[in-house]
Amino acid sequence: MKDEGRKTQDRRPLAVVWDAVGNVTWGMRGWDEYPPLIQAQFLREDPTGRARIQTIETFLAPHAVVVHKVSNADELDACIAEADFLITHKVNVPSEVLRKGKRLRLVQHLGLDYRGIPLDAIAELGVPLAAVPMVNYLAVAEHSWALILNHLKRLPQTRPYMQRREYVDRWGLFPPGLQLARDCTLGLLGFGEIARPMARIAKAFDMRVIFWDIARFPEIEQAYGVEWLPWDEVFKQADILSVHLALNDQTHKIIGEREIGLMKPTAFFVNTARGRLVDQPALVRALQERRLGGAGLDVFYEEPLPVDDPLHALHEDLSYHVTLTPHDAWQSVWTHVRDSQAIWGNVKRVLNGEPIAFRVA
Repeated sequence: MKDEGRKTQDRRPLAVVWDAVGNVTWGMRGWDEYPPLIQAQFLREDPTGRARIQTIETFLAPHAVVVHKVSNADELDACIAEADFLITHKVNVPSEVLRKGKRLRLVQHLGLDYRGIPLDAIAELGVPLAAVPMVNYLAVAEHSWALILNHLKRLPQTRPYMQRREYVDRWGLFPPGLQLARDCTLGLLGFGEIARPMARIAKAFDMRVIFWDIARFPEIEQAYGVEWLPWDEVFKQADILSVHLALNDQTHKIIGEREIGLMKPTAFFVNTARGRLVDQPALVRALQERRLGGAGLDVFYEEPLPVDDPLHALHEDLSYHVTLTPHDAWQSVWTHVRDSQAIWGNVKRVLNGEPIAFRVA
């Protein structure tokens, strides 16, 4: 009995990580694990930032936590009974597996879309569930809105107008096509963790927001004041169409010639998700033939975007209203660090006997 008690006393807390992407631990690396270019970017944004870069071991000290990564439900099933913490991202945890986690002190999900966590099992276990909002996703939503407002307010056209000092003789004249956001309908393809802050910002502008998603959750629709429509109708009715779908075998080139042809000739197309969701040549043709009002693109079918890609010519000719950015919507370099430390910060709070943050159940 004494030996068993000593083993229990010496037992290190076990944190099981099931992350389909890798973001849970991506930002928990030592300073020397980052290349010099990234180190320079860290310091450019925060001159004292080196002290903020920590491994999991350093961050959680003096607690010696064992981190065990799994990649599927079977692997989780094999270790959940011994786990003190379960940390997940973009996975579906089977209810029957989670119920075996009798030792769990916290289930932590990275991101606000925690539909993959069975709430019935959470309630049965009496374990707290926390969902940390991802800085990564908020950054992409901000970038998407930057592209939209850049277009609605015709900022690219205004810049040369100011540079050439044309405003001196034409003060008070506005570039053609200026729009109020409230006069536009925002269409969202997908309604996950990037689309939701997109919708919240749109409602602040008093816009109508429509969306399509493969799954519907009426309580979420009501909370965000958005309207679900069939796939084709979102293309037909949107003045601004923003793509927020995951890329997989089913969604590869899901937006093609037919879908683009459904859009209004004045509509603005935004893609900050994945380039391969779109038939890019079909999009280019629609822009060249002025069957679309413009596009804001942060992602491309081939990355980096080839230097001779026809999108460059559309970007450089302001009359096409095309803005390109180099897949940097998710930046800055601190994004993953902040996400990871928010996750492990809750683990640290539990170990220290402190209230957890971002609790949802």
